[in-house]
Amino acid sequence: MAGRASRGRHGLRGQAGRSAALARLLHEECNQLLELYRKRESLPSSPVAGDYLVSVPPLVPQMSDAEKISILHAALKECLRLLEDVINREDAEFSEEEGDYTRQRTTVKDRLGHLLVSTERLLVDGQRFEAAVKEELDGSGRFGMKMWILRVLQDLVHWTGQTSNTLNQLPVEMEKASKAISRRTSRGSRKTRN
Repeated sequence: MAGRASRGRHGLRGQAGRSAALARLLHEECNQLLELYRKRESLPSSPVAGDYLVSVPPLVPQMSDAEKISILHAALKECLRLLEDVINREDAEFSEEEGDYTRQRTTVKDRLGHLLVSTERLLVDGQRFEAAVKEELDGSGRFGMKMWILRVLQDLVHWTGQTSNTLNQLPVEMEKASKAISRRTSRGSRKTRN
């Protein structure tokens, strides 16, 4: 029984480590995608003002790791949906030709799908949150669409960064919890022997 619990903890810690590495890589790729888009559209490097399109409950220290992962998973899920919408609109409106930006866009979309699968494995007890998405796209023409795409890409950078930071803290916390449990278990077994 103890062996099974130990394997479960190590498996979860390993999964969290893989998810953290994937989130770090994806965050870098999202930053690259945003820069490629700004350069292609000759947009300033300063962020577009306003709230993020995807909103979730704030991640507060009192939340459990499971709640944080569930909230971030919900945000990433909406980010993927928005990115797919961007791809469909860009391909229809601007007849995108293959280039650095479109290749990076595909890489980010695929990697985001992998991160969603990876974080899904970390969700505990079927706990799920829903993310809200603000106004999708107003009808303000070509420039409005470009600015909306810019905001979607900014959301991708933000939420992958939040996910990366949160997941990078998990293995350390899980390691501490795992060591505390094994110390308590070994102390308890020493007491029963005496």
